[in-house]
Parts: sequence; structure tokens; C-alpha cells
Amino acid sequence: MDADHDRHVKKAKKARATSEKASRQALPLRQRQRLIDASITALHLYGPTGTTVARVVAIAKLSPGIVRFYFRSKAAMLVAALQFLATEFEERVVTPVVALREHPALALQRLVELYLDPEIASPRKVAVWYAFWGEASARQEYLAICGQKDANFAALVHDLIDRMIVSSGRRHLDSEAVALGLIGVLEMLWQGFAFEDEVNIDRALARRRCMAYLRSVFPREFSALEGGAGAVTRGMQDNPDEERDRVFRGAWQFAGHDQDVPGSGDFASLDLVATRVLVVRDAAGTVRAFRNACRGLPHALVTARRGHFADGRIACTVHGLSYGLDGRALPPREGAGLLELDVHRSRGLIFVRSPAAARRWPEPDLAGVDDAGDCVPVPDSAEWSMTVAADWKIVMRTLLDARSPDTSTSAGRWRFLWPNLLVKQGPGVLSIVQVLPAGPGCSCVQQFEYEALAADSQVRVQNDRARGLSRTQLERELAFTASTQQGETDPDYRADSSVTPSPAASDFLRMLLDAEY
Repeated sequence: MDADHDRHVKKAKKARATSEKASRQALPLRQRQRLIDASITALHLYGPTGTTVARVVAIAKLSPGIVRFYFRSKAAMLVAALQFLATEFEERVVTPVVALREHPALALQRLVELYLDPEIASPRKVAVWYAFWGEASARQEYLAICGQKDANFAALVHDLIDRMIVSSGRRHLDSEAVALGLIGVLEMLWQGFAFEDEVNIDRALARRRCMAYLRSVFPREFSALEGGAGAVTRGMQDNPDEERDRVFRGAWQFAGHDQDVPGSGDFASLDLVATRVLVVRDAAGTVRAFRNACRGLPHALVTARRGHFADGRIACTVHGLSYGLDGRALPPREGAGLLELDVHRSRGLIFVRSPAAARRWPEPDLAGVDDAGDCVPVPDSAEWSMTVAADWKIVMRTLLDARSPDTSTSAGRWRFLWPNLLVKQGPGVLSIVQVLPAGPGCSCVQQFEYEALAADSQVRVQNDRARGLSRTQLERELAFTASTQQGETDPDYRADSSVTPSPAASDFLRMLLDAEY
């Protein structure tokens, strides 16, 4: 026991000695930073000419002699303060904005927020920038340190505006003029900050002014971002028929999987937006889709989720009508067949849309998703749906924010397919979440899963467990959307403009605006 005690004592002494050594090594860095912080404060109060070593060390509460230990001269100390601010700006503003370059609207909004953030644009720090620029004797140091950084920042803004012009289709705009306008707005706001106390600065108003400028140039793109969740539920919601027509009629809607209808005569039915769909594999093996509605009265011909037409006929026993697997009336009668839908198949998935739509949205982009043809649907009992008291657009934004479609994990990556589908391919399983409008402020959320044919019993058990966890997560997210919808009834609520949607949610909002206009 004495030996163990001695080892513990030695270990503790070693750890203490290591900690003390690290503290001693860090002390010069801390003292140097105190001098830089004090220099920034002195520059704010007295300007470059009025800033003296005595004033800096008094603010830093350090001895005058210590300055010589870290800096060759007062000028070197003040230049180090400017270098610190330039590096901070690069790391805390430029780098995060560059990371969002592929989403220019979101990047520009983030740029505005970070540029006006009190940690970057405090009166104390802003004054340093202008102190160096304003005094002729210090201007050369400013240009040497910040000249190229300023040029790079201007080029970044110009690039983002260029991308906005391309994505919005407003090619008549002068990108250089628009970019200079934004930089000018930001600079004027900074100048105002330099002459104010923090308590007198209205940063929310400053952000709104910048965003108002951007919105005046790109109204559709920035209206959604500025409006927050509330903007998603306004617009077309007062006319749900128009919303269905503009968003859904011309959009490809998920209707099933090849293995839902593996053989001739097999069928699958699914309720979609404003229509019931019947997917059938005909005698030639072709997958076809029809409106699941009798031509006598629009009741559902089929109510089962999946099944098989043993006699090769789709029958309505109520009206005594029959249809072939190709949708034609039996016996043939002109104009009496089932109403057919367009079909698009990709990676084993089946999508349908109305052939009468005036507007046609592009085909689903499933690049990066493996062919799902070797999957089979989980039993009907394992499929899941839920009605949630929230507008479908709020549900979609919540899911896009929560499920990070831009981030890959070991469990797979969620992929958003316009307008209302999330798809994820994980090890041995394909998961699909579809959100359908079910009425004002109400949605139906459906979850489907397809499992690899080769999955063994252990994999199936793991998938069952993962399915349970996934549904628990989805139920939490839907409860959140219902709470958000309820909060929308508060007429005095105002969203914080610094809380931004994810890039995927931003793209969704912009596509909604494209549908509206």
C-alpha cells in the first residue's frame, strides 16, 4: 500500500509540475494579449497619435518595462493590435461566409450578421480601423496589413452577388454596383458605431437596413429568409387550391418502389396531394400509374396498400365497371378508361405527376443514391403515418433544419427532393419521409422503409431498433412543428433575424417563392 501511495504522490506532483510549466509558458501569451487589448482601448480613446506606452500599460495594469519584452516600439505594439483585429475579422467573418458560398443568399445574410456582430463591430474595435485609416502617419501601416484583406473581402462580396444574379435570373443587374452598394451600407453603419456607446446602438435595426437593401435587389430570395417561419405559412396558404396547382401538380411525387409491384398484376395504392394513386405493373411488365378513382363516381377503386389483380382486371363492383391493367375500359369505350399519370422511375423508386400540369418541375435528383431495386418493403404494419397540426411548409423546414441534409453520417445522408420528400439510404435500408398538406394548418407525414433482400436476421433486428428510434425522433420533431404553428397565431411575435435556416431549408424557401411568382 505504501508503494501505491508513493506512486499516487509522484503522479500528482508530476501533474502539478506539468500544469505549472504550462501556466508559465502561457503567461507571456496572456500578457502580450493584455497589451494588445489595452492598445485597442487606447486607440479608441486617444487615436494613434495620442496613444502612449504609459496609457497602454495603465489600461493593461502592467509595468512600462514589459512592453519592450514583447514589442520593439510603441509603433510595433499598435501595428500588432491592428493585425489582431484583421486576423479576427478573417477568422470570424470571412471564413464562415466562404463556407456558405454555394448558398449565396444564406452567405450574404450570414455576412451581414457577422459584420455587425458586437464582438466584431464594437465601438472600441471599429474606432481602431478608422483611426489607422484616418491619420496620414498610420495609413501606410493600414494598407500594408489590411489592403489585400480589404480587396479579398470586396472580391468575396462581388462573387456572392454574382452567384445571386445567376441563381435569381436577374442577369440585367450590374454585380459590381450591387456589391459596392452592400459594402457601402455596411461601412456607413460601422462609421455610426464608431461614434456611439454600445447602449445606444440598435444592431437589429442595422441588420434590417442591410437586409432591406438586399431585399430591394433580390426580393424573392430575401423575403423568405427575412420572414422566418412565418413567411413559409403566408403567401399562398389563403388559397390552398392555388398552392396545390403551383407546387404539387407539376412536381414529381413519390408513389412507391419497384418491389411494391414486383410482378404483372401487382398493385400499390397511396394517397397523395389532392389525388389517390394506383400503381400497377401491367401484362408487359411496364409500371403504370392511374388516379385511384372510378370513372362513375370518384370513389377509390382500391383501398389496400398493396395487392394483386388475379384476373388481370381492375374492377368497380359498385358500378359494375372493369378496367385492364393498361387502364383501358373493358369492354373498350372511348374516353372511359382510367385517368393516367406520368411515371418517372429512378434508383428503384417510382414517382408520378399530373400530365395536365401547366408548370413542370425537374425530375428528382437521386445522384449519389445507389440503385434501390434489391430492396423489399417492410410489412404494412411497420409503415407509419401521423397527422400533425402544422402547415406542411413548416413541417418541411423543421425536418430540413433538424436532419442536416448536407451532412453525411454512418447512418446515411438525408436527401431533399422537391417539394416534400426526404430520402436516406443507410446500411441495408432505404428510408423515406413524405409530408402532405391535409388542410389549413394541418399535415399528414408518412414514413416508408425498404430493406435489402440480402439482410440477415441480425441486420433486420438492428433495422427494427433503428426504425423505433427514428420514429421517436420524428415524433419529437413533429411536436416541435405543432408548437411552432401554434406560436404563429401571436400577432406581436417577431423572429430574430440572426437565427437563420439551414442551407437546405433556405433552398426550400426560395423554391416556394419561385412557385408563388
